[in-house]
Amino acid sequence: MRLLIAVTALASAMAAAGVLSAAALARQEVPDFLDISSDDQEILDQQDRVRFIGNVNAVRGDTRLRADEAEATLARNPETGQRRIERITARGDVFYVTPTETARGDRGVYTVSDEIVVLTGAVVLTQGCNVSTGQELRINMQTGVSRLTGGNGRVRSLFFSQDGDRPADSENCPAPPVPGPAPRGYSAEFPAAN
Repeated sequence: MRLLIAVTALASAMAAAGVLSAAALARQEVPDFLDISSDDQEILDQQDRVRFIGNVNAVRGDTRLRADEAEATLARNPETGQRRIERITARGDVFYVTPTETARGDRGVYTVSDEIVVLTGAVVLTQGCNVSTGQELRINMQTGVSRLTGGNGRVRSLFFSQDGDRPADSENCPAPPVPGPAPRGYSAEFPAAN
């Protein structure tokens, strides 16, 4: 019973948190739920943490965070005891995917209160045929402004020009593959199933 209560509290907290509410690195209308799937899940109730282990997919609307593993840090409301997500930390092959862009890094942190996603370590940002590389990508989902920095190195971008009516982001430049299984489709009956 305690596990069911913890999972229900986590699901409610994630929905209220607005996780991954940006598409194309800007604000958009999204559903009021977050669908997280993984091979295994570990709830550390007394530590206010939940670990998602193996082929993690966090999907909200048409955005997706994919990682080898992720951990949600929860904050408790001292008056009500309810929990909300404070931060999600993802490790391993971390991908942040929108309909028009794919960003890859070794680590990702989403801070809910600031609505900021930060990818670090060998970052590659792809939009159509255009590719940029650096060491840190900071995405502000409130403002839609992103910043790619090189750390100790430099940022490098390769931009392709458009050829007449055919843009450089056509089918000639498919999105890079995202490893692991794709997330399953959402079913409206899923929340009602027991």
